Amino acid sequence: MMWNPSKETREWYWEDERNNIRQVSEHRRYDNIDWISAMDDFQLNEKENNDCDNWISRNYCYTTPNYLDKDITPHPNNLYKSFEHVFECDHITIPEPLLGYHGYSKPDREGTSLNDALEKDIRHLKVDLNYSIEQFKRRKNIIAYKENIKMWARDWFLGGAFFDNNCESFYQTISCRINHARRYHKSIQIALDRYDIPYELWSLDSGCYSKLGLTNNIYERYQSKNIDTLLPKNHHDKIDDWVDRYMSEYP
Repeated sequence: MMWNPSKETREWYWEDERNNIRQVSEHRRYDNIDWISAMDDFQLNEKENNDCDNWISRNYCYTTPNYLDKDITPHPNNLYKSFEHVFECDHITIPEPLLGYHGYSKPDREGTSLNDALEKDIRHLKVDLNYSIEQFKRRKNIIAYKENIKMWARDWFLGGAFFDNNCESFYQTISCRINHARRYHKSIQIALDRYDIPYELWSLDSGCYSKLGLTNNIYERYQSKNIDTLLPKNHHDKIDDWVDRYMSEYP
């Protein structure tokens, strides 16, 4: 899925059950979005959120066309033939599938995790690897990492999984996922080094946005804090204790 504000489109490419590459576009206006108030709207509950003036903060931006779900191959063999469209984008936020890393277990479940796959070069997705490597070598590749782990842990407990009504089970699930996320920036470095793809490290807490090629600085770096909340509000009073426990167990 790709956003293209200059064309005012959102596009999807996928492989159907007959191994055909398909594509669809939707049109939306981007020139009148109040981004700061949109991020504030994300913190509202679902009912209030649906009444927001900013279309991008309503559930619209999380939805996909229905026919994608009805006629899609989850582990495609030909999707790489559409990668040229992905590499036309200025910013690629999920690069791993372009190198074939796709289709792994969540870190708290049995099976190969994304980090394991990156480190051991276990690629499930068929790609034209030489083409992707060549394209990445032409780009400026940024690996983001988090310095303030305590703040990050709080965000994970707020929105890292659905609450299963078992506090200890929930704590263990989130802790495992945080540890996986903390390890990721080292794992992706191993994968990129394997293919001699250049990259730079960038701190989510102190990095300068000009390094990302952005001309405008984001003065309120944590404006988006608490916008992705899965934990029911009646359990928010437990977060500080969970965070303190996590930091003591995994400093």
